[in-house]
Amino acid sequence: MNAGRISRIQVFEAKNMPGRQEAAVRVVRNGGIEGDRHCMDQEKQISIMWEDASRFVEEEEIKGLCFSRIKANLMIEGRMRLEVGDKIRAGSALLLITDRKGTCFDECGRYKTGMDCMLKDCCWFATALEDGEIRAGDLLTKTGSQEYDWQRYERQMMVPGMGREAQERLEKASVLVVGAGGLGCPVLTTLAEAGVGRIGIMDGDVVERSNLNRQYLYTPSDIGKKKAVCAGAWLKRFRPDIELEAWEERLTRENGKRIVSSFDLVICAVDKVKTRLLINRLAKEAGKPLIDGAIDGHYGTVTAVTGRQDPCLACMNPEGKEPVHISSSLGTTTMIVGALEAQLAVAYLAGQKRKGGSVLSYDGIYGTVEEIPVFKNPSCPICGGDDC
Repeated sequence: MNAGRISRIQVFEAKNMPGRQEAAVRVVRNGGIEGDRHCMDQEKQISIMWEDASRFVEEEEIKGLCFSRIKANLMIEGRMRLEVGDKIRAGSALLLITDRKGTCFDECGRYKTGMDCMLKDCCWFATALEDGEIRAGDLLTKTGSQEYDWQRYERQMMVPGMGREAQERLEKASVLVVGAGGLGCPVLTTLAEAGVGRIGIMDGDVVERSNLNRQYLYTPSDIGKKKAVCAGAWLKRFRPDIELEAWEERLTRENGKRIVSSFDLVICAVDKVKTRLLINRLAKEAGKPLIDGAIDGHYGTVTAVTGRQDPCLACMNPEGKEPVHISSSLGTTTMIVGALEAQLAVAYLAGQKRKGGSVLSYDGIYGTVEEIPVFKNPSCPICGGDDC
């Protein structure tokens, strides 16, 4: 198992003092959790314990065992296989596992007989490699421990403008993909193929049989399973060195603000205008570039909002009107439009900036792509105040 969920967070201000429950904490590189006394120990800044082991400790502490000295910052639901040297993503923070609980305290009877601590493989220590925020409910995921496979991209680096420097940019880049459906499938696979270092998947839906004509990351055996989980598993098999995060939930104002801000770029691959405009707002507020795609039958559009002067999605649909009919979906159209979204994302992350102010319109009947000019709306409630 490569993921767990943070059930509780505790901060310990002083030695031998009870912990303070927190809904969220700030983590500082080489400094651990702000306000926690463990930050003084460079190798054991943050302590992690499985939730079931933590409950056991709390029960046994009453019986007078030395468990009263075991204090953990992060309690995790679901056990993961961890090793010293593993990198794990907790919320928007990146942690390095530096040690684990192995021997008991001197006064423990098990220690005196040479036995391992009962909490061995249940309690771990970590140091912070990056600044970030950790919240109760966040996923704790192992990042790819394998080295980046440069040989995999030899042909790609031969493309003009896509040399070693561009590939290094992609390796360090992070992209959040909201939606793992018809557009999300080609977006995710293309980003992984291109070598984007960190990819986030957010989708609260489950796989349905009617998805299988276009959502090729899933099979009939996946029906009823969470799309984010299935898509993530496929990507890890395809590219083991990828750093992957998956949220099995729908985007909201509350969870989106935190998640969007932790990525370099956001790709919108959803079918609801309401959700699309929410993503647009969150990306604008966080100052993140956004690439949006939409399809209906043989037709599709791709819009890139990568600069302050680009019209945002609300400029083009200020009233947020939904289509009057359910959009039909053709697998060939979703493949092409999703790939176009990923193409613009890869080019942007590799440093190949393009002029904004247009929508790419795809016509599957004639196989053409037309660039249609669009303009900022000075009265737009989202970006109307930006420089025009």
